[in-house]
Amino acid sequence: MNCYILYNGFWNTNSVPDPARRLAEAGKRLGYSLKPTPNTAFAAEIGGENRFSAGDVVLCWDKDVRLLRVMEATGVKVYNCADAVALCDDKSLTHIELAKAGLPMPRTFIAPMTYVDYTEAGDDFLNTAARELGFPLVMKECFGSLGEQVYLIENKGQLLENARRMKHRPFILQEFVKSSAGKDKRLYVVGGRVVAAMRRFSHTDFRANIGAGGHGEAYSPTEEEISLAVSACRVLGLDFAGVDLLDGPNGPLICEVNASAHMAALEQCTGIDVAGEIVRYVLK
Repeated sequence: MNCYILYNGFWNTNSVPDPARRLAEAGKRLGYSLKPTPNTAFAAEIGGENRFSAGDVVLCWDKDVRLLRVMEATGVKVYNCADAVALCDDKSLTHIELAKAGLPMPRTFIAPMTYVDYTEAGDDFLNTAARELGFPLVMKECFGSLGEQVYLIENKGQLLENARRMKHRPFILQEFVKSSAGKDKRLYVVGGRVVAAMRRFSHTDFRANIGAGGHGEAYSPTEEEISLAVSACRVLGLDFAGVDLLDGPNGPLICEVNASAHMAALEQCTGIDVAGEIVRYVLK
């Protein structure tokens, strides 16, 4: 049996990314040999012979859903599975599943699909969403990471300008949760259990992401927050994930769910070996 930690070879061309390195080191401490491997190292033939084989294990730290599906069809055990990664990679699909389960989240509108550019044909949608959500509102590209591709829209002019700039990229519009501006909470769930949590905050940005300049501190989540984070992972079929919660006026709201959330800041501010928790759960 081979155990791989899958990461993106285009995004990380010269070195193993920090999460994959942490997982490999945690595996070594626990007596497992986990090999960080870029997705570019696998020439995946659909229905053919491949480098991987049935019984292999993959800890996925990438969003290469097609490769994951080929691996699963071959009998490889993939964590998180391809379906879960696909649901988390597309923010619109994430919120559709959360809404079906009745989990609380900000009001969310999905932009209509365009094949080329987002033109004035979409103005009816923009006008309706703006009227319902009010300004400011939040625009998110459906595919994005590290708090990037997320924009605070202050007025109708900015909304039209940013929608045109999206061209054919799908996006959602969400209500701006003023009570949680510049702050959120990340709960890391592994195997149906919250293993670590931190409060994130920024004094200069409406986003609290540490990659966008935010800061983190250890946090003890409430039972309601724990239940919400665990439920989100269950609904999306995740073995492990970072669940980001906002402080809504009537309780916590799910902002995003990350199938391959970074763990460096969380481990630093809590002292908890999150990578070890993941390896123990997957390989026990």
